[in-house]
Amino acid sequence: MKNTIQSINTKLFLLFMFLLSGFYAIAQDGTTTTQTTTNTSHSETSGATADPSMWYSNPIVWVIGGVVLLIIIIVAATSGKRTVANREVSRTTTTSTTVRED
Repeated sequence: MKNTIQSINTKLFLLFMFLLSGFYAIAQDGTTTTQTTTNTSHSETSGATADPSMWYSNPIVWVIGGVVLLIIIIVAATSGKRTVANREVSRTTTTSTTVRED
């Protein structure tokens, strides 16, 4: 019973933290910034993009991310299948009775 209550408390705490972080992300200031852009042209023979902020446009990142996500889902799904019904339980009971006659 104590483990169940502790598990519920942990889950509620994590839920609260995720909701709090979501609200914090939404509540960011929408300040306006002025940008100055300079256009220069140059050519590169490299196939990779030089801008590191565009990492998400690389297909390899999506493939690796999908594989990692699939592995996490498989591990989570198979860990829940270990139930008490799959384990063998044996019990031995020994009783001893002493009868005294007065």
